[in-house]
Amino acid sequence: MRKISTIAVLLALTAPAAAEDVEQRLDRLEGLLEGRGLAELVRDVERIKQENRELRGDIESLDRQVRRLQERQREHYADLDDRLRELQERGPAPGQQEIPIPDLDDPDAEAADEDADAGELYQAAFRQLGDGLYEEAREGFRDVLDTDADGDYAANAVYWIAETYYAEREFEDAEAYFNRVVDDYEESNKVADAQLKLGYIAFEEDRLEEARDRLEAVQEDHPDTTAANLAQQRLSEIRRLLPDDDE
Repeated sequence: MRKISTIAVLLALTAPAAAEDVEQRLDRLEGLLEGRGLAELVRDVERIKQENRELRGDIESLDRQVRRLQERQREHYADLDDRLRELQERGPAPGQQEIPIPDLDDPDAEAADEDADAGELYQAAFRQLGDGLYEEAREGFRDVLDTDADGDYAANAVYWIAETYYAEREFEDAEAYFNRVVDDYEESNKVADAQLKLGYIAFEEDRLEEARDRLEAVQEDHPDTTAANLAQQRLSEIRRLLPDDDE
């Protein structure tokens, strides 16, 4: 038998007997209830589908971001490894092949002694950098600056301090030291590399327009250099990310 709800019974009992058959009223009421339930169910299903589509889109976006960060990290370490390998193959920088032995009768002996001490500290710090001991290397390069802030090793020491921060993705500190190379050691051969890394940092932090401008400046200021070639590689990627870039 059909189950009759309390509402339906009350409606049937209170209505005039001649107005409408109880079964007809019940059928109509159940039809309305069933129709409303189906409509709500359909809406729920569609809402869940839409939420799933949105969630899938978010997951895909996060996945792309993770892959991009992983690729940047691989490029970063590959770049640092290449630079360290190149420097190790070349040996000490020009002017640093030998640590001078000071002549005690020479009035410049004290300055030469400071340079010798700075050279020893620099070479020790550079070996630590090559071993991936970034904090220890950083302290070693600071010792170089404390020993001879204006000597032959100063610009390189500042640059490699910046590189240790860059390797640890401490971009704010790295940027400060790279800027110091550019501002305080204009004649150093590390200026081009420092400018390049400033562009890289802007790219890492998604300051794409600034990154583009900095890297284009590397090409303009230091053409036909390794830094300029590396700048071009990163510029190609930036221009893909900036489709409205007219340049």
